[in-house]
Amino acid sequence: MTKYPQNGAEVVMDPRVPELERIATLLQRRFLLDLFRQTSAKRLSIPQFTLLGFLAVESGVPMGVLAKRMGHATSATTGLVDRLEAVGLVRRRDQKGDRRQKLVEITTKGKELMGRLQGELRHHLSVILSQLESPDQDAWVRIYRVMENYCRELPRD
Repeated sequence: MTKYPQNGAEVVMDPRVPELERIATLLQRRFLLDLFRQTSAKRLSIPQFTLLGFLAVESGVPMGVLAKRMGHATSATTGLVDRLEAVGLVRRRDQKGDRRQKLVEITTKGKELMGRLQGELRHHLSVILSQLESPDQDAWVRIYRVMENYCRELPRD
């Protein structure tokens, strides 16, 4: 273990952390730039892309649930849905038994767009995965699940 200065104090940190930091920064920069380039070409914001991504996995979601998943206020999510609905990527429908409650679902056009936008990232991940032995492939997925769970538990400001 190595000591590193952090916020005016010395913190003992695993010596592999700086390398992981460098790798994570490179991955973020590379994949976010690619995503920004793709979404910009389609006149889609990153929050709109994120919302479509949620709906591509589970469509027919109440607005409040969608807002919570996005980490946004319902009014902000409503604005995103309004813009996506205007270009035919999502639609609202009444929830059976409660017409006041609106469900948001992705359209075929939205699914097709998400498939194209996610295709490049899936390609990169497939190439990386193919370079690993089977036990390492499984380990990589387990590691990313830990990272995903950690990120989900971080407070949203």
